[in-house]
Amino acid sequence: MAGFWRRLGAFFLDGVVLGAVGWAAGLVLADQFVQLGLWGRLLGFCVAWPYFGLLNSSLSGGQTLGKRALGIKVVSQQGGFLSVQQALVRFLPLGAAWFLNGAPWSEAVLLSFWSYVLSVAVFGVGLSVAYLFVFNRATRQSLHDLMVGSLVVRAVGSQEESVKAQPTWPVHLAVCGVLMVGSAILPYFGQRAAGNATFSPLLSIYKAVNATSWVSHAQVNQGQSFIVTADKGKVSSTYLSIVAYTKDADINSTTRAGQLAKLALSADPAARQLDTIQVVLVYGYDIGIAASWQSRNQSHTPAEWLAQ
Repeated sequence: MAGFWRRLGAFFLDGVVLGAVGWAAGLVLADQFVQLGLWGRLLGFCVAWPYFGLLNSSLSGGQTLGKRALGIKVVSQQGGFLSVQQALVRFLPLGAAWFLNGAPWSEAVLLSFWSYVLSVAVFGVGLSVAYLFVFNRATRQSLHDLMVGSLVVRAVGSQEESVKAQPTWPVHLAVCGVLMVGSAILPYFGQRAAGNATFSPLLSIYKAVNATSWVSHAQVNQGQSFIVTADKGKVSSTYLSIVAYTKDADINSTTRAGQLAKLALSADPAARQLDTIQVVLVYGYDIGIAASWQSRNQSHTPAEWLAQ
């Protein structure tokens, strides 16, 4: 069986290869990638899926470029190579957990039934893949391997021989079941919190900012920070943070930042009592295999924002 570090190293090298492809494409198509927004990660998936699906199959001897460099390969338990269909299916759990995670989902999706599906696909599947990869030491078969009956072995010689894989320990499967169930109920608590009086003002600000025509999507957070000074000891400061991803490259505009700050103060008058409102304008793209961002941070007191 291929060891933990060889498999991890091969995956890292494959990530570098795909990242280089995404970076090169971004040099020419950066503006188009920005306009894709949420669908940018789907584009990255459409590049990674055939890469892993075709190269991990019999077409390439079960070896991606990373696996070939580190001398390991994907085989079936019969010792042969996976078909293209099997290799494509094998990548789906990994691809779903990676490319769905971090995508800028809308409020309508996050507060609907689809949030449960996304939570299972990202957290349930993703954590199960990671857990089995680390703790299923007998065969190192993770969730995607168990789905198609594949193994990753050292690439020694070319003779096809059957591989005797031990059955997966039931406790491992039970842990994966708990992770799946836990991820399935997680959105329920998130949706209840959204309706809570504590989070309702933040949701109002979130809706107001995301409704702005030049904003692609945004994140809103409120909290308290602490600064330790030599003379006063620990000093606390309350803040509201707005991170807005713009549809164009005008991120240095003080007018735009002020517009969002005033929207927040209008949506939640209680925000006037905060010490600081921070507005970060961000422009760029994320296609899952590569990302590029530019940002400008502007921070003022509520009174200073209103005075602009």
